[in-house]
Amino acid sequence: MNSNFKAFLKNIFLYYEQVTNSKFYHLRAQTNGMLLPLVYKKIYQLCLRLPDLDIIEVGGAAGTGSIAIGWAIRDSQKKSKLIVVEKCQGGTRTDVGGYAENLELIQKHFENFGVCEQVRLFPQELTFENGQEAIALINTPKIAAFIHDADGRIDRDFYLFWPLLQPGGLIIVDDYANEAKFQPISDRHPQGGAKSLITYRLLNQMIEWGLFQTTYKVGKTIFGIKPHHADFSRFNLETCQKIIAEVNNERSNYLEHRELVLASR
Repeated sequence: MNSNFKAFLKNIFLYYEQVTNSKFYHLRAQTNGMLLPLVYKKIYQLCLRLPDLDIIEVGGAAGTGSIAIGWAIRDSQKKSKLIVVEKCQGGTRTDVGGYAENLELIQKHFENFGVCEQVRLFPQELTFENGQEAIALINTPKIAAFIHDADGRIDRDFYLFWPLLQPGGLIIVDDYANEAKFQPISDRHPQGGAKSLITYRLLNQMIEWGLFQTTYKVGKTIFGIKPHHADFSRFNLETCQKIIAEVNNERSNYLEHRELVLASR
């Protein structure tokens, strides 16, 4: 299916959603959200039913998904909070500006859509080293859910947050697709077009280890739960690092081959 036809179908679907799902259609439009409105609605509906425990979201971007979760917490009259981990720079954020501009934008969106009371913002890039700082913002014994819509490094997120997730807790991962658009690394493309493929292979490994059970998939967004009686001792960071290295090698080989082809013309 060519890109023009995909865009045509997407526009038709968005028009349909404007009529049938106006609340989340307008949220997406007003915050420049990247996911389909029905995905934000699904996130809202699932979070409405969660227990009164904190939630972690890695990759808030401009805050569209965060607002949907904040609405769910507010509308269900929970006291728990959403911890939003957002680096405020790089990737699509370059369209807005630098760190200061992106921080101001996400805070403005939280205020405009009435979720400031439901959100704690951790405005830093998440690493293995600073992960405990994000965890320190959690004020409940367990978390009800964690969401990844960031850099594809779900190995880091599973390492940090999976042990805190209640059994049966919600896990949402975006950019789950067996595809790549390899290109040189840049501020706009910090993973060099490899993010979806890294996400896909890492999450498949989590599934193989029994740490993630799929419940829904909408486009590139996959929904699942932490299986009851899952064994985290199967998790292996070295295996995850090998998967990432394999994808990066594929990217390097692709770019090298492309340069050779261009040079031979």
